[in-house]
Amino acid sequence: MITSIDAILRRLRGNHVALLIALDDHGSLRKAAQQVSLSQPAMTKSLREIEAMFGAELFSRSPRGIVANEMGRCVIRHARTLRSEISALRDELAAIMRGSGGTLAIGAVMGSLPGWLTPILKALREVQPDISVEVWEDNSARLLSMLDQRLLDLVIGRPSISVHPEAYDFMPLEVEEVCLVVDGGDPLADATHIELADLAGNPWIAPQAALPMRSLLEQLFDDAQLPFPRYAIETSSTFATLSLLRSGVGTIGLMPLKVAQYFAQHGLLKVLPLKIERRGPPYGIATRRGATLTQPVQRFVDLCRARLDEAR
Repeated sequence: MITSIDAILRRLRGNHVALLIALDDHGSLRKAAQQVSLSQPAMTKSLREIEAMFGAELFSRSPRGIVANEMGRCVIRHARTLRSEISALRDELAAIMRGSGGTLAIGAVMGSLPGWLTPILKALREVQPDISVEVWEDNSARLLSMLDQRLLDLVIGRPSISVHPEAYDFMPLEVEEVCLVVDGGDPLADATHIELADLAGNPWIAPQAALPMRSLLEQLFDDAQLPFPRYAIETSSTFATLSLLRSGVGTIGLMPLKVAQYFAQHGLLKVLPLKIERRGPPYGIATRRGATLTQPVQRFVDLCRARLDEAR
């Protein structure tokens, strides 16, 4: 029977991790003992403690030395991950003590990437070059869930879609424009005037249900008194949208205007000449309400606020 996680955490020691890695590196008790500065009897005792902790044998002896079995390989893989995480922790603490560095995990909706995330990260790198940044691009619902689980430090998204929007501190950044797009080589790319009714029977790539852009698209069809396209392919992936636009002549997609303009500059798609007046709810910076912001998060927020002030 596998020991509980609390029991493992109480009994696991740093030299256990080092021992497992040394055994995997050398396949020999004697050489592993030398690496971790233990006598061979002490090494054997520690190995028994580890196997008792996990409630299973992890190694077997062979003419070639000591060899990890399937469970042993699993434990060793996680031991190496744990060592890597501890190493990253040490480096981050050292950077914080120097007054720089730290980590920042950001979630961002697609429309915020060209206009906000990219320039703000560039500015952040200039003032804090040691910072380590992790970026997740997804829809607001999934990103806010990651924020709730403390997997992200902040989200550039729309907390208005959440069932508990009051759980977030929110600084609005922008109400984005959206547009209709086709593949850059599609015959429709040459159109100079077009109406939604002209496109209603075409293949469509639509945002997934319950997302703000999907609601906006549905409202456009309602305004034009047109039925919503049947059998639309639903995705919130930018790359999937670009790929699917090439899959059939006349395939139509909906995108934030700034994102579409970026891809249009590289000839990957074309923005159709149909002005969309409707707007969805604003996106902005969401953090957990009342949370103490780390120095990198606060600096990112300050840079966004300064950019807002400049635009006013």
